[in-house]
Amino acid sequence: MIQKIKTEKAVAASNILATAKYGKLSDEDKVKVWKIARALKPISTKFDEDSNDASEKFKEDIENFDERLGKAQQYEVEIRKPDFDAQKLPMGAAEYAAFIEEFKKYQKLVSDAMAEFAEAETDVDFEPIDEDAFGKLMASNDWNVAQAMALGEIICH
Repeated sequence: MIQKIKTEKAVAASNILATAKYGKLSDEDKVKVWKIARALKPISTKFDEDSNDASEKFKEDIENFDERLGKAQQYEVEIRKPDFDAQKLPMGAAEYAAFIEEFKKYQKLVSDAMAEFAEAETDVDFEPIDEDAFGKLMASNDWNVAQAMALGEIICH
């Protein structure tokens, strides 16, 4: 059965299923759950790849991003020390503040790109499980209500 699912929901379901136990399910339902996990995994993998690609792409707009990020992180560690020496900081306060402003813009660009990816719908082909099987799947796992609802919305009909 082909379903249209938002990427963010498919990723959430894939992540939950990745560590799911299904000991209380029948053999037939175990196979169904495995097939569902297998159908969702490529969506999750692509989302991770897109996230990494967006992160790397937007880094290109900031000169020496990785080096400056490392210095900013070290700066934050050093200034929290009670006996820090301003002369030994990896960057000055003005340079740190300027990088933080650039970093906020970078984070917004990545976040906006990922929100667009997350909202995209994709077709996924799998046979959902019934409520009885979903109940047994929940009994096999220690999920909170949010996890059960996120997964149930996708795999149970």
